[in-house]
Amino acid sequence: MVNHNFLNLKSTYTPAEIMEEMRNLHGIRMNYKKTYRAKEKALELVRGSLLEYYAKFSAYLYMVNIINPGSFIRLHKTEDNHFLYAFVALSTSIGGWRYCMPIIVVDGTFLKSVYKATILSSSVMDAAGHILPLAYAIVDSENNVSWEWFLTCLTLILVKEKACA
Repeated sequence: MVNHNFLNLKSTYTPAEIMEEMRNLHGIRMNYKKTYRAKEKALELVRGSLLEYYAKFSAYLYMVNIINPGSFIRLHKTEDNHFLYAFVALSTSIGGWRYCMPIIVVDGTFLKSVYKATILSSSVMDAAGHILPLAYAIVDSENNVSWEWFLTCLTLILVKEKACA
């Protein structure tokens, strides 16, 4: 009944708003916990589950590589085939590196989801002062091992690009 309010990804539709709408439109009084669970179920029906997205992640990375030939993409999984790290540097960003200042800014931030993860990113600035995203990675958590993996992948593309210049 309230699925239409979840189609816009930027909108926030709180359980309190749902409770009020259900009471006004249908005369139904719902408690907060039930409303919250209904909201989560509606979000999953409209947007799909995170588990489905992670299952399609390898196919997504494959298509990114097909659409952007020359990109550097790495997917690292555990021995039991569970997602651990993914690294993406698009070919246009790699090629643009040679026109940028040799200062790389790296940062990491957590992702809000059921599957707690962290996104690591690197950016550079070109001669005109514009920021160019160089690469990003999705990792299980922000720790020394994931940063080392990210920086190793980043070094590989930068050394390769420098050799080609």
